[in-house]
Amino acid sequence: MDKASNERPALRRGAGVAVWRQIETDIEVDIQTGLYGPGDRLPSEHELVGLYGVNRHTVRMALAKLAGRGIVTAHKGRGVFVAGEPFEYRLDRNAKWSEVEKRFDARPSGRLVDSYRRPSTARLSRMLGLGAGAELLVTESVRTAGADLATYGYHMFDAERFDGIEQSFAESGSFTQALSRHGVGEFFRASTWIDCRMPRPREAAALGIPVEAPVLVMTYVDCDAARKPILLGHAIIPQGRLRFRIDSDFEAA
Repeated sequence: MDKASNERPALRRGAGVAVWRQIETDIEVDIQTGLYGPGDRLPSEHELVGLYGVNRHTVRMALAKLAGRGIVTAHKGRGVFVAGEPFEYRLDRNAKWSEVEKRFDARPSGRLVDSYRRPSTARLSRMLGLGAGAELLVTESVRTAGADLATYGYHMFDAERFDGIEQSFAESGSFTQALSRHGVGEFFRASTWIDCRMPRPREAAALGIPVEAPVLVMTYVDCDAARKPILLGHAIIPQGRLRFRIDSDFEAA
């Protein structure tokens, strides 16, 4: 299906959203809904100029933003193409970043950015099953898998139980291995929440994305084999790089 042959999409001028941003969003939606698939060539700049009724600079800005977010790739003399399928991340009780690394046949690649301690709040203590006056150990890290997939993560631990886990992670590059060193051989995903926001400047810099590019935020609680919460995590993920999959117990015929 060639969108360039369809009726021109309506752009809202003077609506407080830049025209190039509206075009960027329109093309991204076309990719997400399957109008353009991985490896497909987008309409040329000339075709997009005619389709949207804008100048070439506006079209180039929209395409550059999509390329900066890894959604499309530009090849000189050939055009702009939809990037490969985003990596699929299955959200179930066994969800772990180490499983992502295994699919890429990659070694643990986590890098500790910062670590610090802070008093817990009533809400965080409830989520982690901690008592009053508890102290949290917080780590900030960057983890990668393959050449194009990276996340910026915040992990909160009971500072008393997991004293020194930041050093274990710095040495191993893996929270799975770091937890094992602290007596947690098996752990499972208890809950996951997914939100969207704009990145902090340091997150954008670490992920190699523009500061105005939205990111997905996956918040989760992991528990040990005794079902006691062991960590509260926040994974910051560039949009378009990762696709979440949630399966029900229903099986199609």
